Amino acid sequence: MIKRIISALLALLLCLGALPGQAASPEKFIIGMVYEGGAAINPLYCNQRDIVSLNELVFESVVTLNEELRPVCELALNYSASGSEFTFNLRQNVQFHDGTYFGAGDVYATWEKIKAIGESCPYYTRCSYISKMEYTDESTLKVTGKYNSLLTMYAMTFPVLQRNSLDMVLPTGTGPYWYMASNTEWIQIDANPYWWKRAPVVDSVHVFRYNDTGEAMTALGTGEVDAVPTRSQNAALGRLLNDRMSVDYSTLTYEMLIPNLSNEIFNDVRTRKAFMYAIDISTIAQNIYMGMVMKSEVPILTGSWLYEPQSAIYYYSMERAMQLLLEAGWGDYNNDGILDKVKDGILVQLDFTILTCVDDSANTRAHAAEMISQQLRPLGINITVKTVGKDTLQKRLKNRDFEMVLCGINLSVLPDLTFLLNSGGRMNYSGYSSTEMNKLLLDVYDNVEEEAFRGVLSAIQIKLADELPFMGLFFRKGTLMTTAFVNGLDAIIEGDVFRGFEYIEFQQIK
Repeated sequence: MIKRIISALLALLLCLGALPGQAASPEKFIIGMVYEGGAAINPLYCNQRDIVSLNELVFESVVTLNEELRPVCELALNYSASGSEFTFNLRQNVQFHDGTYFGAGDVYATWEKIKAIGESCPYYTRCSYISKMEYTDESTLKVTGKYNSLLTMYAMTFPVLQRNSLDMVLPTGTGPYWYMASNTEWIQIDANPYWWKRAPVVDSVHVFRYNDTGEAMTALGTGEVDAVPTRSQNAALGRLLNDRMSVDYSTLTYEMLIPNLSNEIFNDVRTRKAFMYAIDISTIAQNIYMGMVMKSEVPILTGSWLYEPQSAIYYYSMERAMQLLLEAGWGDYNNDGILDKVKDGILVQLDFTILTCVDDSANTRAHAAEMISQQLRPLGINITVKTVGKDTLQKRLKNRDFEMVLCGINLSVLPDLTFLLNSGGRMNYSGYSSTEMNKLLLDVYDNVEEEAFRGVLSAIQIKLADELPFMGLFFRKGTLMTTAFVNGLDAIIEGDVFRGFEYIEFQQIK
């Protein structure tokens, strides 16, 4: 208790300017974050990206995702599964930050609270894959999944709060750090002496709030903070400076081109494949997205244990693209420089509009669409780029009032692609329909064993790459920039940008 009071007073003095800033050290590390003043910190209500990552240092889950994004036990010691029923044997002698012991009742209470909060809770969707939860003692938890599927393991990755702290501003967890204090401008977490693993390296972490990325990057440059996490492409230029290092990570924002398959131009898969060969994705990635992307033709991260390498079948080849266009019946029959073909007695020209919206201050997607237009023009493909507001784009996608759209979709940690690929999927904007794909998507709901589960996801990716209901480009990246040499953060992921921070090794850059 004395340690808590002293640490809180020191943090207050630092925030008031009574104490000078200091270099990163095992005693203190300062992080600059962009989030709204007064934002909720409690993980069940928190919707601020950077604070979500900070919470990963404070709270733990029954199941977590490892560096391959494979679900593995964390607060659970082990588990067994039979159909939709999962039995978790929980770790004993794990203490919360208030000294009370963790048990099944805390998991149950957290799950119930998430359900009560509803869709505004960031963990509600994954918890909806759980039908029932019960416990007879504090060391055994029985969970019935909505399906006979490994998806239940992913559903159990929500943070566990001490059952009596669910509504607290700074609730209690079991993680390597605990919340000491906060206000609208700063947060302090300190090393948890009760943690069930080896003691963290850094004693205290201070977070300063900034209104925008520019302010945070300036603070990094002046030494006010030791690190800044960001997804800004403009800020990514700072990675080139020699006074800092950066650790990149893949976000779950997936960039894609969505064709309207009811359009005569796109209903032949050979035409869609020609586009994939003709688009120089690497050049777009470097020149437009500033290298802040990870190429993937399917919406599964390439570093994931579920990623199927055989889905990477496309490469840049104008020759292959032209061959496919000719096979699909395209040719410049009226000698106007634009490809066309006769369909039901009508001349159809390879001329269409790519619709997109402003996604950041650099208008990245609009520039990317313009580059795609330039790359396809030598083949005799005429593309007009049109930018609309985000709400307008969303409406036109839902109404299928478009020819082609360049957009990003935020994926879930759960590898359930039904919403995107099923004939009736809520985000199946292209109008794709495949009985075989629908069957594969159902098989995801009926496989508990890891290898069988992975096999189904592999088949989905291969079929997706072959049929191209949309043309996948890449995942956006974020980066953690620091003015300290840091080792141990190479496995960070979206939502857990400080993964491994408790055991980092670093020295100040001279």
